[in-house]
Amino acid sequence: MDLGNHNGMKSIVNVLGTDEFTRIRIGIGMPIDKSMMINYVIGKVSDEELEVLSKGTTLAKEACIEIVKSGVDSAMNKFN
Repeated sequence: MDLGNHNGMKSIVNVLGTDEFTRIRIGIGMPIDKSMMINYVIGKVSDEELEVLSKGTTLAKEACIEIVKSGVDSAMNKFN
């Protein structure tokens, strides 16, 4: 399985051959000017935003553990 050339979710679906899998999403907010969305998503993360992102990824890790231990419904109840 070659994951060297990723193009986001479409690439993951292609490799797996299905879109039937659990996803954990981490919100990143919105730019003030929506026409700047691409730069906002792939641009440099400020120190302040990095702290928020770090907390989000920690919660995502905890959600993954909860999914494995107790299932998706339990994780959704705890983390949504």
